[in-house]
Amino acid sequence: MSGNNFGGGVIYSISIKNIGEETLTNIFVTEGPTTFGMTFQFGTIASLAPGEEVTGLIAQKYGAGCYDESQVIVHATSSSTSAEITDLSSDPFSYNNFGLPGSYYNDFPTIRSSFVYINCTQEGVYQDLNNNSIVDVGDVINYTYNISGGSYGGEIYDSNAIVANPTFTNNFYSTTGIHYITPEEAALGYVYNTSYIIAFGPCDVGGYFSDQSYCPCPNPSNANIITPLTSLLPNTISGSVKFNTNNDNCTTGTNFRNRRVSTTDGNLTYTSFTNTNGDYQILIPNTGNYTTSALTNLNANFSSNPATTTTQSLGSGVNYTNNDFCISSANNYTDLGVVMHLINEAIPGNTANYRIWYTNQGSTNLSGSIVLTYDNGKLSFTTASPSQNSTTANTVTWTYSNLLPFESRYINLSFAVGIPPTVNMNDLLSFTAVANPISGDNNTANNIFSWNQIVRSSYDPNDKTVIQGATITPAQGNDYLVYVTRFQNSGTANATTVVIKETLDANLDWNTFEPIASSHTANIQLRNGNDLTYTFSNINLPYESANAQASQGWMSYKIKPKANFAVGEIASSESDIYFDYNPPIITNTVTTEMVALEVVENIRDNFSIFPNPASGDYLTIKTEVPMNALYDIYDINGKLLLKGTVQNLAPIDIHSFQSGFYFVTINTNRGKETYKLIKN
Repeated sequence: MSGNNFGGGVIYSISIKNIGEETLTNIFVTEGPTTFGMTFQFGTIASLAPGEEVTGLIAQKYGAGCYDESQVIVHATSSSTSAEITDLSSDPFSYNNFGLPGSYYNDFPTIRSSFVYINCTQEGVYQDLNNNSIVDVGDVINYTYNISGGSYGGEIYDSNAIVANPTFTNNFYSTTGIHYITPEEAALGYVYNTSYIIAFGPCDVGGYFSDQSYCPCPNPSNANIITPLTSLLPNTISGSVKFNTNNDNCTTGTNFRNRRVSTTDGNLTYTSFTNTNGDYQILIPNTGNYTTSALTNLNANFSSNPATTTTQSLGSGVNYTNNDFCISSANNYTDLGVVMHLINEAIPGNTANYRIWYTNQGSTNLSGSIVLTYDNGKLSFTTASPSQNSTTANTVTWTYSNLLPFESRYINLSFAVGIPPTVNMNDLLSFTAVANPISGDNNTANNIFSWNQIVRSSYDPNDKTVIQGATITPAQGNDYLVYVTRFQNSGTANATTVVIKETLDANLDWNTFEPIASSHTANIQLRNGNDLTYTFSNINLPYESANAQASQGWMSYKIKPKANFAVGEIASSESDIYFDYNPPIITNTVTTEMVALEVVENIRDNFSIFPNPASGDYLTIKTEVPMNALYDIYDINGKLLLKGTVQNLAPIDIHSFQSGFYFVTINTNRGKETYKLIKN
């Protein structure tokens, strides 16, 4: 049984076939066990011979709404036994567990859905309403709201503006709003709005407004609309951090890379991190008194001279320099750490690239080795820089010497990934990196880094990865999670600036955030604890068609879950990537859940894709048991076409897909499964 929308309901087309070996008589159709309100436009069929089929039998259902799931029961009488037999209808666009087409071979209900999404944008313009040439109380922000889509209209809500005529009834609508500036906003320099639409139509879907003019502004309130009040440039606190290597108050000290430096006005905190030269810059508002320190989250064995500096922020674009800090240690403290992350996805038959970072986080010079163990049944080691000192069947070893306190070094390495059936999509590649010496280390937990990489068939270069994967155990609760965000300029001109923004999850310990590295020089700002921004200024990133390899970049950082992160809790992360002034590219969301070791779930039977084959513009994913999940849709060549969060029976727009075969991969906290999809 298949269904199509008509005004106020659904018209269903029913086909009946005798697939047995004897003639059936007195064939008629009734509503299924969960179907109500269906009327049939045909009567009893006298008989059906073996193999005989009747098609085009019409039934109607009024008031079906945005989503309808219906079945009918066909009744017939056996000519040999006079007993009644019945069968539930199936959806011809679904497949059963044996891969057979749904027509006559399964009992899936017929599903029909129709949702309309409302698109909405908002623009804010500052006006010196009292005409006194300064930003103060009496000035306003004038807003314009533009809306398209929807059948029945809706209502506009704005947390920080008075909207004129917020209720609308047509699908193309424009109105205005106004916000009166407060003294706090005048001092801050920005106005923040959270604005959205609630749709009236039963099949209409509203949502948040998008800002027509992107502003690389601080956003402590996580608002979706940000309007700057002046053209004043933010002020800057800058300086350097060094380690007191020679006990001369850092006259000949070592540059302290990736050191967290924070400043606060007593209300909000602004944070940045030192670059490879030990230098930092923190963007601050144009007013206020700020106290700056480089000791945040540093081991108690270390001290700072000075402990803090103070700055009064005035004017515009002022750089308050020479806020320098010298870090010292009274004791010999040994702490060597190692992490490893991907540079690109592992794809069967391709080259996979990685980077190993090892850092001296103690106060003594170190010499030793880095040993990597890998799955040589699926990977073949090819090259490394610097070159390895020795290899075995499944290990690679590098020696190092005179690693100074807080110095970091890295190793680039490549592997050839095997081809099917040796290596297949969704296989796991296991790695363990060990940083020696371990003996005498005050923190041996970070000397060993183990992780599993999932083999992909293709990949989107603007994506997010958590190296530890979708689950961790309670024993791993105090370990760092390593996140990697990758980006690629797929436009038609070089990108001058790339900005990556994200909000650190509430289940993560924000004070443990540490940048690992990035492909290009970046300024890192962390405001209000969890508002993270990476700014790649003057990156001049080529566009993909000009230089595919050079058009890509990445950044990585590590952070721990909170101390009370418990079984069943989830930490998530996604990034918004801005190329110059274009709208952001939003990466996939990665999640990590703490699970008990004994938890094992089979997810294949939890999800169903309807309709399949898909002949319309939408498909839906049905979940039997609620479960956090993401979906990726690939074409037959492994190219990622679409991704998103699984929402039970929510429509997924596939109108742009050509006819053919596709793969739908559903990723959950327990694992993943891949399903076949046909688009007619």
